[in-house]
This record gives sequence, C-alpha cells and structure tokens, in this order.
Amino acid sequence: MPLSQHSESENNVDAISNSTKVDPSTEKPDVTNRYPLQLNMDNAQNAFHPISPAKKQFTLGRAWKQVGITPQVFMIMVKPSISAVIAMAIYQKHSVAVNYLNLGYLIIIVSIITVPILPRGKYLMNLFLCLFLTCFACGMVYLGIWTGIKARQHTTPPDAPPSVARGYNSSASVVNAIFLMVNMFGINTLRASRVSLKIPAIHYTIFTLVGFTYGPQQATVAHARRFTKELFYAFLTGHAISTGVALFIIPVSSRKVFFGGVIGFLQSCRGLWKTQLEFVRVLDHSEMCGMRPLGQSNVEDRDGDGFRANRSAVFHEKLGALKTASAGILALQAKLRDDVIFAKREMAYGYLTETDIHQIHQFLRDIMIPISSLSTIGQIVETMGEARESPSPTTKTSLESDRNEWLAMIEEVHLSFDKMVQVLDDSILHILISLRFLPAPVALPDDVEKGSSCPRPGNAGFGDFLLRTIEEFREQRSAHLRLWAEQRGLSSVFQTTKHHNSPPTGVKQEELGSDSAAREVLASKRLHFILYMEFLLYSVCMAVLKLVRFAEAKSSDGTFDKKRIIVPKLRTIIKWVKGLVSGEDTDPTANVDQSAAFETVYLGDSFRASKDPEHLPPKTPWQRFGNYLRLVPKFLGSDSVKFGVRVTIAVMSIAVMCYVRQTHKFFVRQRVVWCLIMIAIGMNPSSGSAIFNLLGNLVVTFVGMIGAYINWYIVDQKTAGVIVLFPFFLMIYFYFVAKFPRFLIPIAAGCLAHVLVIGYELQVRVIGLEVATATGQPFYPTYKLAPYRLLTVGAGVVVAYVFTIFPVPITEASVLRRDLGGSLFILAKYLSSVTAIVDLRLSEEGGDVGLLSSPKKKLEKSMRKYLEKEVMLLNSMRQNLDYLPYDIKVGGEFPTRIYTPLVEEVQNVTTYLTIIAYASESFPAAHTKSPWLAQFASQRDSGDHESHRVTMILALLSASLKNGQSLPPYLQTPTSFRISDELLDDGSDLLDLRNVNEPGFRSIAVIEVAQRCVVGSTQRITNLVRELVGELDFSFSFAPTAGVDSLRGNGTDAKQRVN
Repeated sequence: MPLSQHSESENNVDAISNSTKVDPSTEKPDVTNRYPLQLNMDNAQNAFHPISPAKKQFTLGRAWKQVGITPQVFMIMVKPSISAVIAMAIYQKHSVAVNYLNLGYLIIIVSIITVPILPRGKYLMNLFLCLFLTCFACGMVYLGIWTGIKARQHTTPPDAPPSVARGYNSSASVVNAIFLMVNMFGINTLRASRVSLKIPAIHYTIFTLVGFTYGPQQATVAHARRFTKELFYAFLTGHAISTGVALFIIPVSSRKVFFGGVIGFLQSCRGLWKTQLEFVRVLDHSEMCGMRPLGQSNVEDRDGDGFRANRSAVFHEKLGALKTASAGILALQAKLRDDVIFAKREMAYGYLTETDIHQIHQFLRDIMIPISSLSTIGQIVETMGEARESPSPTTKTSLESDRNEWLAMIEEVHLSFDKMVQVLDDSILHILISLRFLPAPVALPDDVEKGSSCPRPGNAGFGDFLLRTIEEFREQRSAHLRLWAEQRGLSSVFQTTKHHNSPPTGVKQEELGSDSAAREVLASKRLHFILYMEFLLYSVCMAVLKLVRFAEAKSSDGTFDKKRIIVPKLRTIIKWVKGLVSGEDTDPTANVDQSAAFETVYLGDSFRASKDPEHLPPKTPWQRFGNYLRLVPKFLGSDSVKFGVRVTIAVMSIAVMCYVRQTHKFFVRQRVVWCLIMIAIGMNPSSGSAIFNLLGNLVVTFVGMIGAYINWYIVDQKTAGVIVLFPFFLMIYFYFVAKFPRFLIPIAAGCLAHVLVIGYELQVRVIGLEVATATGQPFYPTYKLAPYRLLTVGAGVVVAYVFTIFPVPITEASVLRRDLGGSLFILAKYLSSVTAIVDLRLSEEGGDVGLLSSPKKKLEKSMRKYLEKEVMLLNSMRQNLDYLPYDIKVGGEFPTRIYTPLVEEVQNVTTYLTIIAYASESFPAAHTKSPWLAQFASQRDSGDHESHRVTMILALLSASLKNGQSLPPYLQTPTSFRISDELLDDGSDLLDLRNVNEPGFRSIAVIEVAQRCVVGSTQRITNLVRELVGELDFSFSFAPTAGVDSLRGNGTDAKQRVN
C-alpha cells in the first residue's frame, strides 16, 4: 500500500526530536549520482525541493540560539513557572485564601515539586505516589496531633486557665516529637531504598515536618482537624494545578519521548557510522601499521619525528571522536531503556501498541550492541600497536613491503565499508519513513540509469534490496580475504595459536627465520582484526534489516490506517506494582528443571541463592521461620536504614528546639521549620556530593534572596507587578536546571528561598496581619524576611553537611573502592556465565531457550542480570570519580590516577564479554545451515578453560580490593585465552581460510579477538590492583655497595617471572 503521512508524527516531529539532542554531524556528505535523501529529520519535508537561500534570523532568534534555548529547554523553563504563577494568582482572591490561611504559600511549592515537566506516563505515576504518600502523611499527622491533644488533656488540670490549657505542654510536645522521629526514619529509609519514591518522599517530608512542628500548638481536636485539613487542601491544590499544567500546557507523552529517543538513536547511528569510517581511513596512521609513509624511505632521516607526531595527532583526534560518538550513543540507549518502561505503561490514542514499542526497543538493542562494539576497534588498534616490536635494520625492506600490502588491504576495507554505510544510511531513512516518524517524501520519476533494482527509502521492496546488498558485500569481502591470504601464503587465519603456527604453503618450517615467523603471526592478527570489523558491520546490517522488515510489515498490515485506544497489558501493570513494592522485578529461580521429564538437570551454585557461611540450609519449619526472623536484623543493618537514622538524628538535632519550653517560641517565630526541610531533602549518603551541595546551596540560596529583593522592589511592591515578574525569575532558575541538571538540588534551594519570601509577603496582604500572626510568627518586611529565610535555609544546608560527615564520613573514596571491588566480582560472574553460554550454544545443549525452565534460558537471564548490575556500578563509579575533587582529604591524596584506568579497564572487559556473548548468538542458526560448527564443537576440548583462571583472578582481585588486603604471592595472570587453542589436533583443518564463508567461522574469529583483549585488560587490572593493595612478598635485597650484588627471595623472582 502507498505510504501516507503519519498524523501523529506531524504533531510530534518538533517536540519529539527536541527531546533528544541529535548530533548535527549525522548528516552525510553529498555523494554523486545518488538521490538526495541523505538528510536528517529537520529538513526531510524539503528533501526533494530546491533549497532556497537561508533567511536571516531575527535578533531574538539569534540570541535564543546563542544561549541554547531549544523547545525542550523552553518547556522545562515555562511549565513550572506557569504552575507557580497560577498558584500565586488564585491565592490573591480572599474566598480562595480563607481555605488555606497561613499555609497558602505551600500551594506554590507543591505545584513546583510535583515536577510538571515530566512526560505524561512518568508524571501520572509520580502523581499517584505523591497523592498516596500525601494522604498517608495526612493520616499520620492527624493521628500524631490527636494523640498529643489527648496527652495534653490527661496532664492538664480541668480548672487550668486558658494560658496553661492552650499554651506549651511538654506531654503534647513529646508525643509530636516521637511521631516526627518515626516518620522521618521511615520515609528516609524508604527514599534510600526506592529510587522511584524520591520525589514523593519530599512531599511526605514537608507535610510531616510542617504538621508535627505546628502540632504542639493545637489545643483541641477541632483545631487539629482544621489545621490538618488546611495543610491537606494546600497540598491537593498544588497537585491539581501541577497536573493541569503537565497535561494541558505543552503536553508531552512518554510515547512521544520514546519515539523521539528512537529518532535520535537512529540519527546518531548515522553519525557514528560516519565517525567509524573516518577512523578506518586513518588506520595507516597508527602504530599497528608503522609510521613510515609510502614511497618515502628517507623520511626518518629528514623529519621523521615531526611526521610521526603529525600522523599520530590525526590518529588520536579521530580516535577521540570515535570514543565520544560511542559514549553518546550508549547514553541514548540508556535513556531509551528508561523511557520504554513508561511508554509501555501509558494509555494512549495512537497507532503502535505496547508490543510494537517493546519490539522496536529490542531491535534497537540488537543494533546497539554491534555498532557500539565496532567502536572498540580503536582500543584494539592501540593494543596491537603497543604489543608490536620495533623492526630490526635487516628487515626494513620486507616490512616496508608488508606495510604496503596491509595499507592496500585497509584501503579496500574502507571502500567496501563506505558503500555499505551509504546503504545503511538510506535504510535508517526508510525505517523512519515506514514507521511514520518522518513524512513520506514527494515522489520523483525513477532514475533510468539506475533501474528499478535500487529503490528509494520509503518505497516497497527496499528490504529485499538491502538483503541483496548485504549478501554481495559479504561475498566480495570473503573473496578478497582469500585472495589476500593466498598471496601471503596463509592457509589459516589462526596463526597465533599453539595448533596453527604453520609455515606458508610450500615452505618448510626450518627455512623460516624468527622475523618471517613474526610476520606471519602479525599477518594473522591483522586478519583477525579485519574479520572482527567485518563481522560486526555485517551484524549491524542484519540488525538493521530486521528493523526494516518490521517497519515494512507495520506499514503494510494496516497498523497506520486508523488510530486506536491503546491500554497497557495487565501483566505490565502487575510487574510495575511488584517492582515498586520489592524494589526490583521479581525473578524467581528454581534449582531443578521441572520440564525435563526424562533427565535430571543439575544446576551450578550460581543458579541458587548465595550460601550463608554461618548457616546450613533450613530443614524444618522452625528453621525456615528463623530465616525470616533473621531478615529483621539484616534490614536494620542495611545502608538505607543507616541513612534513615542519620537523617533522623540530623533533623531532631534542630527540631528539639520546637519541643522544649525555652526555645519553642524562637522556633516558631523564626520559621526554623524550613531549616528542617532543607536538612531532610538536602542530605546525601556520601561526603563528596555533600560538599558539592553545601557550596552550591549556599551560593544559589544567596542568589535566590537577591532575586526576591529584585522581584519585590523593582515594581515598587505592587502585587500585580510582583506576580507578573515572578514567573520570569522562575524561568531563569529552571533554565539552569535544563542546561546543568547536575546542579538541580542547589538551584531548587535558591528557587525555594525566592518562593518563600514572595509567597509569604503576598499571603499576608490577602489574609491580613492579624491572621498571619495568629500562629505566633511575627510579620517581617521583605528586606528583613529575605535574610531570615537565607539564614534558615543556609543553616539547614550546613547541618545536613555536618551530619553527613559526622560521626563517620561516608566518603566517595570508600564508596568507589567498595563499588570497584563489587564490580570485579560481578565481572567474574559475568565472565563465567558468558563462557558457559558459549559452550552451550556450541554444543547445542541446555534445552530449548523458549522454555523458561531450561538451563540455557536461566543462564541467559543470569547473564543479562550480571550485565545490568555491572553497567549500574560503572555509572556509579564514574559519578563518584566526578565528585572526588569535592571529597574530604585527610592524609595522603586519593590515587585517582590508578582508579580511573581501573574503571576504564573494567568497562573494556565488560564490552569484550558482551561482544563474545553477542557473537555466540549466531551459533544456533549456524548449526541448522552447515555441519561445520558442529564439527568444530566436536573437535574442541573444553575440559580445561583458560577462562576459569581469568575468573579466579578477578575474584581474588575483588576480595583483595574490598577488604584492603594484599594479593596472594606468585599470582600469574593468563597469557592466552583463545577458543581456537581448545581444538584437538584432528580439527586443525577446520580453521583453514577456505571455510571463511561457513556459518560461525567469523563468529569464532571475533570471539578470539575479544578473548585476547579480555586477557590484556585483566593483566592491566591485576597490575593496577597490585599497585593499590600490594602483594604478600617477604623478599629482600642488599644494596650493591655492601659487597653483595643482590639476594632476592622467591617473591621477587615470581614477580619477575610474571612481569
């Protein structure tokens, strides 16, 4: 059927695309004799129209562009400002204000902290949690105040004068203090253990702090009921205003955000391919290819150092661009992983269902793994360049010839890759058009010279054209590789292994010198490198082809014919509720395969729950009940409980003034409750971020005070002028939130100070001075109130910092060391699971992966779980590294120069293991196409894996780093870890280059390259950890001047052997 424009995308192209920053470099350079479809989504509308001269922008437009105000930034600036100014404006009517009295300013604050800028799905989930916790807080506050009133009644004589009966009462104060302590401990423990409750916990904190600090003043149940109702209504009104702004002013759905992320990801793929091509073009500048330019044999004598420096600078410039582009696409994928959850949960009126969204995300994941893995070629090239020995003068002529041949190979690879990337670029455009993310271009007459075999993006049959192009690309590359190897006399690509270090055809081993053997090994490594790149590009092509087929199927099956109401599945809702309660999705794992009717499957210890070295598995009901009882002390010893206790102590250190007779009036008169609020919401688990927030909060709060002065006095204190200017100041605050989200907490503190000053002053004008001072708070003019607010907020920030580092500071350094040790152990688990899954896929064992109870399925789930945990730890470690400059420095400096490369090497190992697992995914399909892989598996000796030694090393490194103990003596890291080394002698012919087109052959080569990189990174990790924790080495030596050259123990000898 013809492609019609997607009306949903017409309204969303600008809003969606601007929810993700798209690199302008994604546009390809013009290529001759190609149709003009190499355009990004912004100019897709005019893809086939003449380009008119660019119009000169207005001054305002140029200014907006200069400060970076995009539609997304504008939305973040405007929506909170609108909700706040609505809350402030409606309170100016007396009939509205009488319902809130002294608590009206809370409406403004609540309308902001409900975060109306969130997409619809996230906002509604957040709103539900905020309402639930607000209602629960209302019940708790009323219960606490009512209990305090009863305590007051039981401790006050019936004939007591009103000044005593309604004044300070110690019993009521103690009861409210106890309720406050319990609520602060509970909500902050919950906030630390459940990330999704962070914003709702702020609502609960403000509600309970205001309620329990004003609670001792409530003398009767009627007063308590009225006070709680006013407080509750203020919160609900703020929620209502925020909801109206979120849903009706610049509405953004979670589906729009996800689709915008999809567009941004696919467009970024185009830019990353271009960057990867540019890097392949400068491979001849690397150490792996040598530094001598072609045709200039005497350059080293004339200006060799300068020439090498220039070429090296170009190479590292392209390498840096490649790493930056790869990091960008990984960040986009991480954002998509979060966005897809809410997009699937959202009810909508559109075309694509929840299942379609899930499938799109899976296809993008299949693209992301090989395309990000392709970016590891930079690291591999650097490693090969470092490992390469310098040529001796007697071999310079032969090495020059070898280098010329290698550069010719690189040139051929670049040309073939360039052609394939151009087709992939058109494929991305075809996907966007077919899924109606971009409108269909205006049709043009077919190009007679090209014929009908080259369809345009958006036309029918493009998927078949892409498949033919992929097959041609693979056939051409295979033929070229075989020809290149035959010219060099290579019969096998695996020359670096113990079984396949054979001489070229027709040459005897004894006729080869060491230089010739080294050349053959180098050529084999280069072939590995070429096969590695080709396999990953081929995998990218096949992943894009799957998405093309999906897009064409949706375009032709009537999905886009009409919109429909889309409701999330019940299973999705149940999974969300379970995850909310438990903190993560439930993933029960049985120990026995219940579906196996004819055999018993024994699973390893890693499939079971972690063993307790102090308790055997329970056997009786009483022992099982005891296991549940032991969860209580385990919970009380958790990090979240420790954080909750720390926050509670910090809050009560100041809140005690509210419950003591001598300081009660001071607490109320000086609005110290906002000091408590800043303590509760400003505390952090670690000291580095605490120092950062301390400095940021103090500075931005001072700025907020100055902003309040300007807002109030620049319009001569006129109410209308203050309200008109108020949203502009808020837009300035939220502009910095949009541009610098890292400063969210400090900017929120400054905004809070501004709102408190302006909101209170306008509130007094509406309700009158008598009502405003009825609670005991004196009225201050703005020039006095603003400094008081600054002092209370600033005092709260300082107290929060003090109790973050007291009594025991939780520093970024200690958290980083703990996380790094844990990540090494998880990495050992991930390595073990990847090795096991490769074995199962090679041997076709482990049951049907479609059965949830099969060992292979369980193993894959465990592998994905370890990968997700490793990625989370890596992100946490990078964040801690960023906060280290703000950490407390007592004693020697923190060894940042060691920890930074350690984190990078852990990332490298994780990436290479993911490549190994991904490459082995092709084994099941390869078994059905050819017997070659089955023969390879049958000739493989998997009894003694070198990977087991790597796993053991990583586990030992983890224990040493976490416990701060020295490494064991004589620790030797593996020097080889290659799958081809496991072949028996009878299987040597399987790795000949004539089998290069066999299904699975290239996968084996890719696994071999990744395994070699894993070994190299493990060796570097071991050396770095040894430098941190030391080694059990009692060897010693005498100085040469003592008459004895040296006397070394076995420990030094062992280190020399290792190094």
